[in-house]
Amino acid sequence: MTLPNPTKFYIDGAWVDATDREKINVTNPANGETIATLALATADDVNAAVAAARRALPGLRATDMAQRRAMLHRIRAAYAARIDDMGQAIMQELGAPIDLARAGQAAGVLGKIDAFIDACDEVVLSEPLANGDLVLRQPAGVAALITPWNWPLHQIMLKLGAALAAGCPMILKPSEVTPICATILAEVMHAADLPAGAFNMIHGDGAGAGATLTAHPGVDVISFTGSTAAGGRIARTAAEGIKRCALELGGKSACVIFADADLDAALTSTLRKAFNNSGQNCNAPTRLLIERSAYDDAVTVAARLAADWTIGWPDQPGAHIGPVANARQHAHIRAMIKSGLNTGARLVAGGLDVPPEFANGCFVAPTILADVTNDMEVARTEIFGPVVVMIPFDDETDALSIANDSDYGLAAFVHTADRDRAHRMIRDLEAGMVLVNGSDISPGSPFGGVKASGIGREGGIFGIEEFMEIKLVAGAP
Repeated sequence: MTLPNPTKFYIDGAWVDATDREKINVTNPANGETIATLALATADDVNAAVAAARRALPGLRATDMAQRRAMLHRIRAAYAARIDDMGQAIMQELGAPIDLARAGQAAGVLGKIDAFIDACDEVVLSEPLANGDLVLRQPAGVAALITPWNWPLHQIMLKLGAALAAGCPMILKPSEVTPICATILAEVMHAADLPAGAFNMIHGDGAGAGATLTAHPGVDVISFTGSTAAGGRIARTAAEGIKRCALELGGKSACVIFADADLDAALTSTLRKAFNNSGQNCNAPTRLLIERSAYDDAVTVAARLAADWTIGWPDQPGAHIGPVANARQHAHIRAMIKSGLNTGARLVAGGLDVPPEFANGCFVAPTILADVTNDMEVARTEIFGPVVVMIPFDDETDALSIANDSDYGLAAFVHTADRDRAHRMIRDLEAGMVLVNGSDISPGSPFGGVKASGIGREGGIFGIEEFMEIKLVAGAP
């Protein structure tokens, strides 16, 4: 297919030209080749998008849940027809291997849409209280959606589907790293025949279009997924404007493996979650905490399992991993590996070298660093690449102390055959999500964290509630 060139914006139900000619290149991280040019939105473009959303607000606010559900059904049908196109775009702009790009990145979004369709039946717009008063749940207003590049369509739909189900018109600013799949998604939204202004999309970077959008007085709700540093800036902007704000930020998730666990099963599950998508997963279990009596065996098993994870070209089928998203991220990951090795970590798998045919791309070998302590930079900083660290612990108390000694609190993982211990860990781990014995998160479940990992939840009815306000009515006739 010929990929769309993201040089136009989608505003008020139509494709419009950017008001400025400034553009940046979109590159393929596997080889550095330019695959598209991207228009950058100015304040005038942002103003036009916000104005369109504000005009759409009264009509969208007046819809009922059946009408919003019908819109989501139309989006699903239009989306399903474009999955192959989206897979091709993600393969080229993100570098995701084609099988992952199609089945995981593109087709996986259908489950998110289905969860929002189901959640429409759970939302109660009008609810009487026992004291005789009435609670209404209403759209919070115009929503600004700022999304990242690592799971670009998933992250867009988690926000878009929730905002639409809540009755909020929106302006999407997708990542400038993966704007092509977002442009195809905007074509899907056009095909779904939504009311004009219900969905709008502009392009640009965070410091320009993103900052202008989040600070705009016509925006009532901000939903952002990205780095903790950027999230802090957006939270300050939201506070100054008294706006609702939901943030899904970084992570350095601990995976606690006790000696009674099946090491092969536990480490197979852990490395899959850590290395999939080239390790570019905010909730990845990147700190492996292993009970000391099983530590040496775990290192041996991890080294053996890591050998099954190889790098390869994105356009080739198979279960290999592709490059990381861009040169900046590639340099950061390599610097973190060097930091770990320079401070005493032992290289178990991977490292700085890749086969020579991949040397000109942003490839990183799946890497395991053992004998790490929790005060090392490599144990405390989000790497966002295929790198995990292994840390021994003495007992349950020690494991909790190490796991919770982190600025982040997105996910935590526990592997144990002891049911009572599993429940104690679930209770005491400081994380927004706890996954036990290799389990995965289902569509519609609340996704989000605590501490520096964010504020609010995404997915299903929990995500819809982030875009709704409660209105109390007393003495209704």
